[in-house]
Amino acid sequence: MYRKPLTLAVASAIFSSGTLVTPVYAQDSKADHNKNVTALRGENFAIEEVVVTARKREETLDTVPVAIDVLGSQALMEKGISTLDDVARYTPGLNFQTGLMPNDTRISLRGFSSTRGRSNVAILVDGIDISSESMTSAGGGIGPNLSLMDLERVEVVKGPQSALYGRSAFSGAVNYVTKRPGDAGETSVSVDANDQGFAKLQVAANVPMISDVLAGSINLAKTEFDGYYKNPNTGGDLGGTESEGIATALFWTPTESFSAYWRGEYSEEHYSPRAIVERESLVNTGSAPGDFALLGSVGENTVMVPVPGRGATAADCATATPYGYMIGMPVACAPIFSGNVGGASESEIDLSADPLTGKDFAGTQVRSVRTTLELAWNTESFDLVSLTGINYNDSRVQEDFDRTDYALQSLGPGTGAYISHPFDPTYFPGYPGEYTQYGVNSNSDTTFDGEQFSQEFRLSGASEKLDWQVSALYWRETLDTVMNQKWWLREGVDKAFWDAYLDSYFGGMGMVDHRTSPVDLPIPMSRETEHLSAAFALNYNITESVRASLEGRYLQEDIDYRSVPLSTQFNGLMGVPYFDPVTFMPGEPQEQTYARTDTAFVPRASIDWQVSDDTMVYASAAEGFKPGGMTTTDGNGDISIGEYDPEELVVYEVGYKGSMLDNRLQLTASAFLYDYTDQQISYFVADVNTGAQNAAVTNVGESSLKGVELGVVYRPSSNWTFVTSYTGVKSRFDDFRIADVGNPGTLDKLWTGTEDGDYTGNQFINSPETSALASIRYDGEFANGAGYFTELLANYESKRYLDRGNNAYLPAYTLVDFQGGVSWQDLDVVLYINNLLDDDKVKSGINNVGYGHLPAGAFTAQVVDLILPNPRTVGLRASYSF
Repeated sequence: MYRKPLTLAVASAIFSSGTLVTPVYAQDSKADHNKNVTALRGENFAIEEVVVTARKREETLDTVPVAIDVLGSQALMEKGISTLDDVARYTPGLNFQTGLMPNDTRISLRGFSSTRGRSNVAILVDGIDISSESMTSAGGGIGPNLSLMDLERVEVVKGPQSALYGRSAFSGAVNYVTKRPGDAGETSVSVDANDQGFAKLQVAANVPMISDVLAGSINLAKTEFDGYYKNPNTGGDLGGTESEGIATALFWTPTESFSAYWRGEYSEEHYSPRAIVERESLVNTGSAPGDFALLGSVGENTVMVPVPGRGATAADCATATPYGYMIGMPVACAPIFSGNVGGASESEIDLSADPLTGKDFAGTQVRSVRTTLELAWNTESFDLVSLTGINYNDSRVQEDFDRTDYALQSLGPGTGAYISHPFDPTYFPGYPGEYTQYGVNSNSDTTFDGEQFSQEFRLSGASEKLDWQVSALYWRETLDTVMNQKWWLREGVDKAFWDAYLDSYFGGMGMVDHRTSPVDLPIPMSRETEHLSAAFALNYNITESVRASLEGRYLQEDIDYRSVPLSTQFNGLMGVPYFDPVTFMPGEPQEQTYARTDTAFVPRASIDWQVSDDTMVYASAAEGFKPGGMTTTDGNGDISIGEYDPEELVVYEVGYKGSMLDNRLQLTASAFLYDYTDQQISYFVADVNTGAQNAAVTNVGESSLKGVELGVVYRPSSNWTFVTSYTGVKSRFDDFRIADVGNPGTLDKLWTGTEDGDYTGNQFINSPETSALASIRYDGEFANGAGYFTELLANYESKRYLDRGNNAYLPAYTLVDFQGGVSWQDLDVVLYINNLLDDDKVKSGINNVGYGHLPAGAFTAQVVDLILPNPRTVGLRASYSF
């Protein structure tokens, strides 16, 4: 017989690659949970069927021709999953990083990383897209507070899913599926605490109101954590979190053919500054004898390399002064990071105190309001679903932007008189004051006010051989940002000298007036995104065992930017007045605007063959599309330049899903090829006024990624479960020369060793070639009927490059976690040890430029910002239901 037509009210295609899959049920009450546990200990110890909705219809995991990983409610509870970072920890091939600030979130699937532009991976709650994109950093904004979600499961869908998910699922999607209120009245109290001071309290209640008609739920959560590290300069806590919130839901089923599901939540969160070590390729101390420019010396984990095009050799660099060519020395060499940079400790943290308070910077405050409404009509001929989502988010980020706190050096009183004019060597007597090194203090004080609205309609139906779905989506986001970065001269810098010296570049007209303390320079910026699209999905049973699927979405996206063209360095730090670009006269800056419209059709086609009841194979081809935009991460509000084009992706994939030994052994495998055109990539451009290297965005000509995924779930008995998975990828820039799209900056030349900044042949950054996960679990039962389990889980990632020249990298690591728990009647207790072996390798880092010491006052040298890892933690989770 033909495979059962899919209930066309839910979503997408799925494939288990050996994730920690647990039984998933629509209403997983405490009673249901106990039944599931009992079943696992019974004679029938086959692996349970998992139902997913990733293709916006209900399907079983083993019959969906898509690569999917699922974390069920049991795994979510046992492992205390409350952040996207936690989801990534237990999902092979999913990588999550938070950059320098909590709203700088970066998600990648299968090594397909994104450094600029919109995230490659969509974030959805109950099928509603809540993805965003920061305007002042490379990340995608702060994710949802999972503590407020009574989650049924988390689905991670791999490969382009734009045809189904609308706008952000360029290379995949993470869909959080919440539990709907049910008829079983139940209240649960959960606590989580560990030896590092983390504490969380959660209270949830399911409240039946009208039997089989109306039920509600409420969820309250509060978290307090001081963080794992201290700032040596202040003694303050780093990496801490405080959050509290409430979520409520109503599920109304007045008839068999209609249902309404409403959910709303409110949360407030505070994050203290992160534990970051900034390692500099050029340190301000240790200048060579005779180096009267005080250029400094090379830092840890660096090598001196020739600046391409200036005639130096590697042998010359062995004894050269770093950046000496900037003051007329004959050999042009500079330091870059090379090799393993993944070792750092708390003692190396050098974060400044806020000069206005004398304490650590306030960190990040976030306030979020989110509400959704699903209306569903089911008839014999068709199903209609309306999905409405509204999301408000406002936040403020106050951080030490330069991430260092040291004083600079001087040649001594009166030495400014011996410094020659940059354009007239005969100029005498030089400059006032004393010659000092040049560098700045800077803080980030930025506010974000975002609003999202989403409305989608889905109409679906089915016949014996064909099921279909059509949908229309309208999505709008308004993001208002005020970037108020305050830059001022750091301790040791002589203002009189540097005012006069840099003023020489402006004709000696006295326009430079450096700030010596924080001064506000608010730069308002805004972006409005409007998305409109229509989609279809067809599944046709060619025979009883062969099915063909065709999906497609036509989309139009309008993006409007507004900004005031002020520069944090030029108008802020140096105090130079704003000049009208037409009249060249001082004046008030006028708001700039930039608008673009992108359209595309993104199809996906697949065919799958149910070879037998236990075996399926499939093949698919899909396209992804990400709109273009304007660079807003370059430290100024100028949007007259910095445009980048859309990027496109084509993915080919073949896969296998099978079970053996009466479904006690499940095997999955897939192979994929990603063909990428016009990838949106950051590169560094020199500011013509200050020499600082600022990040801009451009498009790579061609790049590709190919790989395989393997997964095994084996249950040899009712007690033992073994899970293992492997993801192996090879990424490559097939055609990427900065000279093809702009003027290569010095750093791009240094990293590639070429004059034209040629990255062709190199690997993507933050793209491990190998990711693997393995788990051993034992479930048992005491004589009194109480159940127990123990589980040992290991997660491995190979090295990840920090720069596109593939010079510096973070090392491979293995994280081992342990959980052991007891379930007795209405009580669940789990003892956990995260990072059991206390692995201290740095797992997350950012390639950046530094502002603490600018050699000769004219260049921002390379730095790497290393986020210190979480140490071993021992904790206890307990949940009581009544």
